[in-house]
Amino acid sequence: MDLKFPIDSYEMKARYAPALLLSLPVLISLWSCYQVEYTALSNVTNGILSIVIIYVLSVVIRSLSRRTEPKLWASWGGAPSTVLVSWQDTRLGEELKGLYLQAVRDKLNLPVSSKEEEKPDPGRAAKLIDQAFQRIKGIIRQKDKEGLWAVANADYGFARNLYGGRMLWLIVSSLTVLISAYNLHFNFNNTILIGLIINLLLLFACIYFGWFILPEYTKQVAFRYAEHAWESFYNIVGK
Repeated sequence: MDLKFPIDSYEMKARYAPALLLSLPVLISLWSCYQVEYTALSNVTNGILSIVIIYVLSVVIRSLSRRTEPKLWASWGGAPSTVLVSWQDTRLGEELKGLYLQAVRDKLNLPVSSKEEEKPDPGRAAKLIDQAFQRIKGIIRQKDKEGLWAVANADYGFARNLYGGRMLWLIVSSLTVLISAYNLHFNFNNTILIGLIINLLLLFACIYFGWFILPEYTKQVAFRYAEHAWESFYNIVGK
C-alpha cells in the first residue's frame, strides 16, 4: 500500500505556519513555568501535545480567516483576481487585460464585460469575472501546478490566515505573558524569567507585525497571486 503524508507545501505554509507562530508562547510557557511537569512527560507525549496544540490552532485560525476574508476583499474593492482585470483598475494596462478577457471568451466560452458594458453595471461585470476565475483556478492547478501562482497563493494563504487570527494571536500572547509573570512572582527562577522575556518579545512582535505590517503585506501578496494566476492561465490557453 502506497501511503502518502497528506500535507503539501501549501498546507504547511498557509495553515500550519501561522498556527506554529500562535503556539510558540503556549509551548514556551509550558516549558518555562511548568518545567517539572513538562519534562516528566516522555518526548513522544510532548511531541503529541505540541502537534495537538498546533493542529487545533490551525483549525481555529482557518475558521477565523474565512470570516475575515470577505471584509478584506471589500476593503480592497473586491476579490483581487476580479479587481485586477476590472477596466476601472489601473494595476494592469488595458491591452494586457484585454488579452486575458479575450482568452476567457475564446477558450472558456464564458462571457465577460467589455469596457463599455462594465461602466453602467460593474456588479454584473465582477460576477462574470468571478465565474470565469473559478474555471481558471482549475486549469492552472491542473496544467501549471508548480507555477509562480502556487508560491504566491501559499504566501497569501499564510498572510490571510495570520491576519484572520491576529486577535487570537494577541489574546494568546497576552495570556502567556500574564501566566509567566504570575509564576515568576511566586517562584522566581531564571527559566521562568527567560520564558517571560521571550513571551514579551513575542507579544511585541504580534502587535507590530499583526497591526503595522500584516494588513498591507496581505494585500500585496493577494494581488501578486492574482497577477500570476491570470498570467499562468493566459500562458496555458492564450497562445
